[in-house]
Amino acid sequence: MVVCYDITDNRNRFKVMKNLKSKGFHAQLSFFEVEAEDPKVLAGRVRDLIDRADRIAVVRLSGRGRIRRVGSLFEGMEWVL
Repeated sequence: MVVCYDITDNRNRFKVMKNLKSKGFHAQLSFFEVEAEDPKVLAGRVRDLIDRADRIAVVRLSGRGRIRRVGSLFEGMEWVL
């Protein structure tokens, strides 16, 4: 699944980033790839770390869904095409 967020407070953003980093791959500034976790559990965990005005999207991919990466290669990232 992928997790994207828009969090205004630096402290809250760091808490969410730290939590997600332990669960998956930090692909972009506010974009994570997370495996093997129930989306509802993950959303509940990070929901407690943000303010009411902030936004987080947790998108579960289907069994056939794959993340396709195009562009510069980040350290530790493999191409999936």
